[in-house]
Amino acid sequence: MLINKINREELFDLFQLIKLQSRNAYISKDNEVKIEQIIAYLEVIHSELKRVSKKRTIVLIDSGAGNCYLSYLVYFFYQNIEQRLIKIHCIDTNARLMQQNELLARRMGFMDMDFHACDIDAFQPDDKVDVVYSLHACDLATDKSIYLGLRSGAKTILSVSCCQHSLTMKSDKLKAVIRHKAFRDKALMMISDSMRALLLEQSGYKVGIFDFVSSRYTEKNTMIRARRSEFKKQLDFEKEYLLLQNEFGMQPYLETLIGENVLIE
Repeated sequence: MLINKINREELFDLFQLIKLQSRNAYISKDNEVKIEQIIAYLEVIHSELKRVSKKRTIVLIDSGAGNCYLSYLVYFFYQNIEQRLIKIHCIDTNARLMQQNELLARRMGFMDMDFHACDIDAFQPDDKVDVVYSLHACDLATDKSIYLGLRSGAKTILSVSCCQHSLTMKSDKLKAVIRHKAFRDKALMMISDSMRALLLEQSGYKVGIFDFVSSRYTEKNTMIRARRSEFKKQLDFEKEYLLLQNEFGMQPYLETLIGENVLIE
């Protein structure tokens, strides 16, 4: 495990400062779930960054950052445990929350965390980006985050989606299945993420989809991991995408973003 017992003890002050843990070490059930999710996500990020030279600063972008729990942990881990140079851009439309996050980051000595109160679409990174990630970015923010990874030429894009309110689904063949809400919600998540994966593969990324943390911590535990690299194509991505689109009548916003803009090569 990346975070062993000793490291968890080092994290005590961090989790206390960001209010995931009380001074007497009490952790609520909700916060325990959050902690397990961000630690599991850090494991994935670290597996991607191990190949990056330790001589240079690693650059990451957190889209739909919210309370920035994950980014605080990532920054702490690389600054205090790995002792590497790191820069993180955190993006969220909630200006008040981002201002609070910045004050807290400076209090913790996280000087190379930048906070941007803007829409993900509006953010223009100045640096070469190693990883763009999002954890439970709501609705269109998931697609905007993935597209930010594409247009910035990020080496790795990580996405764990949340609600899918902008998407609807229909299917004559599976009508008897998706009429049940529980099955419809699961199918909507699977189909939408599969279509996002196909769009990423069309854009030159090798994609894997997997559960990054146990479902006992969250049902929304499916991660898209996309790496910019050469790979052997096993499917006709455009054909498979159209088959899904025609069968389910679904169009992720990512398709619109790619269609309307020119990507960075």
